[in-house]
Amino acid sequence: MSTEHGRGMVMAAAVSGLMAMALPASAQAPIPGTESWAVTLSPYVWFSGMSGEISVPAGSVDFSASFGDIFQTLKFSMMGLAEARRGNLSIVMDTLYLNLQQGVPVPGSHGAFSGGSVRTQSAEISAIGLYTLTEAPSGRLELGGGLRGWWFNTALTYSPGLLPGRSTDSTTSWVDPIFAARGVLRLTDSLSFTAYGDVGGFGVGSQFTWQAMGTLDWRVNERLSASIGYRHIHIDYSKGRAEIGIDLSGPIIGASYRF
Repeated sequence: MSTEHGRGMVMAAAVSGLMAMALPASAQAPIPGTESWAVTLSPYVWFSGMSGEISVPAGSVDFSASFGDIFQTLKFSMMGLAEARRGNLSIVMDTLYLNLQQGVPVPGSHGAFSGGSVRTQSAEISAIGLYTLTEAPSGRLELGGGLRGWWFNTALTYSPGLLPGRSTDSTTSWVDPIFAARGVLRLTDSLSFTAYGDVGGFGVGSQFTWQAMGTLDWRVNERLSASIGYRHIHIDYSKGRAEIGIDLSGPIIGASYRF
């Protein structure tokens, strides 16, 4: 087991342990089912930094960038979460898209190329099912699993100089099975803390991936709430000529509306 793999397992276990401790020993049986689904839409902004390495046929890029660095090269982004809940069952869909472009050193010398740039597009979509194991006035604990898909496109372009310009690009995509846990600790009538963690990959898609997130949630009214917290995702993928090792982490803020 690699050091990174072991660190991810320890982190996931710690998150699950914290969620379990958030619930009292007297937690009763799961809440009874209801006849209708409650749907919550949650757009969010993730102020994520990014570090790691991407090696694909189009080229290799090593990087370490704060959110400020990424914001300067960001062309477009989209993030959002949707959840449908009925009784003990929740189905969570999460989407993320980033389109980044930045300059890169030009190989060779003597003006062979006048400039160079790399554009990296990445997209993630998750579908997770969670089942409430215990529910009490002070909180609840949910366990489940699902799938998370990733898509990466890297395009490397050199502008014309003494030599004609050239451009290469490559696309890599995969789907990971995931085991997940979520715990909610109600602090007051309007304030609560949510902890979420998952692990997956196991060589089916990526070699290993894990995620941990914690948010402080404020219920404005029966339908509207706001959240602030921190999120980290690790990806370790290696198949054929594509190798992707990435860590994304940073503060996250969002709002939720319940229908």
